[in-house]
Parts: sequence; structure tokens; C-alpha cells
Amino acid sequence: MKQNRNNRAAGAQPPKRVSRRDLKRRRMIKRILSLVVLVAVIAVGFYFAMETLFVVRDVEVTGSSIFTPKEITDFMAIPEEENIFKVDAEAIQTGLTEEFTYLESAKVVKRLPDRLEVQLADSVESYYTADDDEYRVYSQGFKYLRNAAVPPETAVWLDVDMADEAAMEKAKELIALFKKYDMTQITKISVSGENTIGAVYMDRFEIKLGTMLDIEYKIKMCDKLLREKIPLTERGVIDASQGGEAVYKRQ
Repeated sequence: MKQNRNNRAAGAQPPKRVSRRDLKRRRMIKRILSLVVLVAVIAVGFYFAMETLFVVRDVEVTGSSIFTPKEITDFMAIPEEENIFKVDAEAIQTGLTEEFTYLESAKVVKRLPDRLEVQLADSVESYYTADDDEYRVYSQGFKYLRNAAVPPETAVWLDVDMADEAAMEKAKELIALFKKYDMTQITKISVSGENTIGAVYMDRFEIKLGTMLDIEYKIKMCDKLLREKIPLTERGVIDASQGGEAVYKRQ
């Protein structure tokens, strides 16, 4: 029996040695598997956090004196428990200004973890164009608002082709300069061709500006005349079309 055991022991294969290279590879595989499991756990945790923590629970609407918060939120129609990251802010902003004519702008701000701020600005009837007996009314940002039988009292008459981009750029530059020099009582702005640019002040003074060349200097001269030398009870024409000076002629 002892001899048989010795014979079996003698015929057994010795255990195979594992090389350092194989050990390193096994350790690397274990580390990769551990990392994969960790990433999966984190991903699952992140998903459940997103689904439970970052849901819209409050919508705050500010800035409008025309529309109520309920009107705005009803239009937005955000589903209950909607994930805040799934809210399409740009689509809501565009939709609001298209749906509500007298909304000039809308901005949706996401306040994590669960609040939306809807910041609104109302349209103000600021300009109008005249076409026979009908008037088209526009906002401060030149958004079309409505047709009217009579023009709004505080709006400025734009004698400009609204479809002419070059003419509108000139009109916008004039408006900015009149604001800069606090000429708040401009009642008409006219842009008709390259050389016929002008305005009306207080419905009493016609202002001839000629071309857009040196336009800020021309407006500055007209403003100085109106502030310092012309009685505002008069009526007349201020001609600054030559650029070198502004000449007043009483009517």
C-alpha cells in the first residue's frame, strides 16, 4: 500500500506557477470590474436622485402687470413631478411671447433643485405707422400689437417702411440718440430715402436732419436750440440738414 501511494505521488503533476504578468493582469481585471460596478451604482443613484430630487415643485412668475401668474403657468402646462432638466426653457419663452401679444419678453430660469423663475416684461404701445385711416401699433421692441382706428396718445409716429431693414436701422439709431439727449417729446420720426430724415418735437417743431452723416452732432445742436433759445410755445422749423449748424425759422 505504501508503495502504491508513492507511485501515485510520483505520477502527480506539480502545481502550475503563476507568472507576475498574469498576476498583474488578474489584479487589473478585478480593478476594472470593481470600477464598472462602482460606476453602475453611481449611475443608478444619480438616476434616482434626478427622478426624485430635481422635480419642479414651484413656478414663480414676475414682471407682468397685464397677465396673472395662473394664466402663465396654465399655458406652460408643466406636468406634475416633471424633472427640471427636461423643461425646455427656450420653447416656453418663445411660446409665451407668441401666445400673449402684450408680452414683450419672457425668460425661464432654472433654480435647482426644484424651482422655475419666469421673468416677464410687458409690451408697451410705443410706436405706430399710418396707412390711410388705419394705424398699426408696435411695442418698444417693434413687435406688432394691434390695428387701431386712432393712434395711441403717447406713441411715436414712425413714418418709415417697416419692411425696409436699412430704413429701420436708421430709425432705431435716431430713437437711441433722442433718448440719449433726453428728447422725450419726439412725436414723429421720418425716414424716407437717403436724404430725407427728420422728426417732429412736441407736435410743434419740425426737425430736418437731411442724411445720417454726423447725425449725433445734428441732434445735439437741435437739442441745444430747444433747451436754450427757442420758446416752446412757438411753432417752427429747425433745419440741421447741412450739418454745420442748426437754423430755426419761426412759423
